[in-house]
Amino acid sequence: MYKNILLMLMIFTCGKNVIAQDLFISNLDSSINKCYPKILNAFIQQEIRQSEVTKNKAPFDTRLNSDVTQRDGNTYDTSYQKIAIEKRFYDSPITAYTGFDISNGYTPQYDSSQITSSQGREFVGLKLNLLSGFAIDKERLELYNSILDSDKARYEIELSKLLVKTDAIKAYMAWIISGAELKAYERLLVIAEKRQKALTKRFKQGDVSKISLTENYNYVLTRKIKVMAAKDYFNKTSLDLSMFYRDSNCEIETPNENFLPDELPKYKSLPNLDDTEEINAAIRNRPEFKVIETQLEQIRKEQEYAKTALLPKLEINLKYNQNNSPAATTNYFSINQQEAVVTANFSMPLERSYGKGLSSAASQKMTKLLNERKFLVDQVATKIKALHYTVNNTAERITLAESEYALSEKLVMAENQKINNGDSNFFMLNAREENMTNSYLSYLTGLYENYKADIEYNFLNGKNVNLNNM
Repeated sequence: MYKNILLMLMIFTCGKNVIAQDLFISNLDSSINKCYPKILNAFIQQEIRQSEVTKNKAPFDTRLNSDVTQRDGNTYDTSYQKIAIEKRFYDSPITAYTGFDISNGYTPQYDSSQITSSQGREFVGLKLNLLSGFAIDKERLELYNSILDSDKARYEIELSKLLVKTDAIKAYMAWIISGAELKAYERLLVIAEKRQKALTKRFKQGDVSKISLTENYNYVLTRKIKVMAAKDYFNKTSLDLSMFYRDSNCEIETPNENFLPDELPKYKSLPNLDDTEEINAAIRNRPEFKVIETQLEQIRKEQEYAKTALLPKLEINLKYNQNNSPAATTNYFSINQQEAVVTANFSMPLERSYGKGLSSAASQKMTKLLNERKFLVDQVATKIKALHYTVNNTAERITLAESEYALSEKLVMAENQKINNGDSNFFMLNAREENMTNSYLSYLTGLYENYKADIEYNFLNGKNVNLNNM
């Protein structure tokens, strides 16, 4: 149907001087994914946040600790050496460690005695936070938040694509429609110029009057002005589109008339869906809601940390020592071969200001974010209903525009027949051609409004992330 409309209007130029390189939506989508700076920066931001995850894992890295002490004096004359491996687990409140230490001489280096074994000792142990920090502590909170930030960066990439590609497809449709309008005006001008040449020849032969020649030349001038205005608008839409369309080297490329696809896209219509179903689908698909969900999860982690920060601090250290010889460095003392040691450390800030401040701030941030989410849901719910109606309404208007064009085409054909029969009313013929072109332009306007509404509808549903799925 659209090919027939284009052929009947004869808006195609009669042969192009260069080979056409049609610009399709798939080209645009690929160009944006590969080259658009905002998208590339979103990927870089994801890498930065992944680096933050790596950095925040540092407190939970396996550590090698070593201590060496040499004491010389009237009271002590001894040396002490210790080496240990320690591992803290971010998903539990436990730190495990093991190692070896040895000293020489009379010195209070061990937990249970001032006397050391002659061959040193081996030890293994666990440290536990039982109250404050049992579920989460500051360093684990930073790690969890950085992991969620990394997840959020993936959704922000989708959001960047959604915003950029929505603008891009709008620019693409404006470019296509302006190109079709320009070709329609150019063809209308060609018809008037050809007729002017024919009338000039007939005027010289005395077949037509001077007024008919002048009147037709007036249409030539009018149509030239329209072509110039259409050309100016097409150049503007081409430059707008060039911000999104890049060549293989990611350099900006401004598409000219030779890039225009041969066929106009078919108008869109939407199936009748339940309002709740449409809104829920948009909430599931829109990247903003995914970003908000990760932010809510971060706040929940902060609330969890705030609760533990309100608790007293109780640290338990369970340790087992194995002495490597039964003899002490001082022979009049004896030491245990094996030894189990338990230590406890308890403290509590009486005002608990830190925990109270954290809890209050987290609650307020949660309320603020939930308000923002509700407002976004309300916006989506309001707009999606209106756009659903607009898409289907413009589709019906396009059908009427097609009927209007078909009727105007018949009138042009009838007027041409009258001219061929000797009824030389060139004023009416030009008017009929103008009306036929205007009815086609009405069709283009309807198609553009239909696509704008559909693009916005797909934006609300998060579908513009991939333009090839449109």
